[in-house]
Parts: sequence; C-alpha cells; structure tokens
Amino acid sequence: MFIAIGGGSMKEMTAVNDYIVSKLEHIRHEMGRKPKIMFLPQASFESKPYVNSFTREFGTRLKCKTTCALWAKGEMDFEHIKQKFNMVDCIYIGGGRYDVLYHEFEKMGIKQLVCDFYKRGGLIVGNSAGAMLMFEQSVSDYKIMAGISKEYEIADGYGLIKGCFCPHSNESSRQEYIKQNNLQPILLAENEFIEFE
Repeated sequence: MFIAIGGGSMKEMTAVNDYIVSKLEHIRHEMGRKPKIMFLPQASFESKPYVNSFTREFGTRLKCKTTCALWAKGEMDFEHIKQKFNMVDCIYIGGGRYDVLYHEFEKMGIKQLVCDFYKRGGLIVGNSAGAMLMFEQSVSDYKIMAGISKEYEIADGYGLIKGCFCPHSNESSRQEYIKQNNLQPILLAENEFIEFE
C-alpha cells in the first residue's frame, strides 16, 4: 500500500498522520506490539529538526516505534539500513528536494529495497518529493529550488505507481505549468493525501 501526501509540515498534518497510523493499528491489536515506522529524510538533507518532528509526531503522540535511516554523515551503511527495512511495518519518505532524494537513494543503493518493501505489502508513505519518487513521473520544482532554472520540469520516478503526480498543486505557478503543457497529473495540495493499494 502507498499513501501519497501533497506536501506540508509534519506538525500541520495531524489528521493525515492519524490516518497513516490507523492503517497499522492491526499490528497493535493482533501482534501486541507498537507499529514500527522508519523515516527516510534524505530529501531534506537529513534535517535534524525534521527528524525530531517525525519522532515527536509518530513516536510520542501516536505511540509508534520510530527509527530513521541516516546516511549522509556515515551514521549507517547499506547493511544496517537493509536490516531496518526488514524490521519495520512502514517507511515514510520525507519531503524536500527531489533531486537530492533521488541521488542520495542511488548512492545508498536502496532503490531495490524500496521496491521490494512495496511489492511485499509494506506501507510506504511519501510526502511531496517522497511521493514523487513512487510515480512514473512528477511535476518537479527541484531546479527552481536549486536556483538553476525558473521552470518546472517532468522528473522520472520508480514507476511503482502509474501516472504523473503533482504535489503542492494549490500553487498557481504549478497550475499554470500543467495547463500550458496539457498535463493531466494526479493533483494533491498541501495536507491532502491519496491512498493506492
């Protein structure tokens, strides 16, 4: 199962987060343990405040067991992260810059881990850039965020979900790009989500 979120900050999406955990409540009831959720914060350059916000929301408020896959500063290697994929019930791929996320996952060598986790029925949640990764294509602003272009572009993803996706679709500039290019993407505004089986 996959839940795509159109963007937004962790603390502003309590209803979305409640829903995510509700999809895992059978673990608490049937197995007598807390659901285990792993955060992949690579799109935000592994931002410590983002990691802390995730831990507060899912660990403290929602009473899940949380862990993070941290790579950039050498905290974990591939084998350590692979073990985590085999231990958790849900992975949450955070938002930020799509190009950073895509390239960091390439360096980490975890594309196949993500694909296998999804194919065996694990719950994947993607927020903005994290959601874009799962689709065939997405409307991306990473070059705008990096200051190397003023234009949106279509970015390729892993193709686990068919179609084109546009996060932050409430932004008028994205709406204009979609209109000018005759696109028909799946649109999600900030704090909106959609579920795929």
